Amino acid sequence: MKELIQLAKLLREASALFTSISKKELDSSELNWQQVLILEQISSGAKTMGEICKAVDLSYSTTSGLINRMEQENLVRRFRDQTDRRIVWVSLTERVSEQQEMKLEDPHAISSLHALQELFSQKKEITG
Repeated sequence: MKELIQLAKLLREASALFTSISKKELDSSELNWQQVLILEQISSGAKTMGEICKAVDLSYSTTSGLINRMEQENLVRRFRDQTDRRIVWVSLTERVSEQQEMKLEDPHAISSLHALQELFSQKKEITG
């Protein structure tokens, strides 16, 4: 019972943190928090769709849909692997690299999003 109470408190704190961060960081941009996690994953270099899905703990179809929208906004680009056409790579576009208001390097926002993602991953493992 003690663990359940702790988890409930963590969920309440994570929800408040997410609301605060999303209002400050995301409401003024065209991105949702899942897209921010995806951009953070590829900020250091191109990643495969599989790597991205695993890193952000989303299904392939969900990740693909999010990346579709980011592609339409010219934030990312997809390209096929030269040796194995089944592999799809995703990288940032020059637009993202040049936009300072996106602040992908903001350590507080990124670490908070990762903490929230980790919390939901742990909950999913417990209930799944």
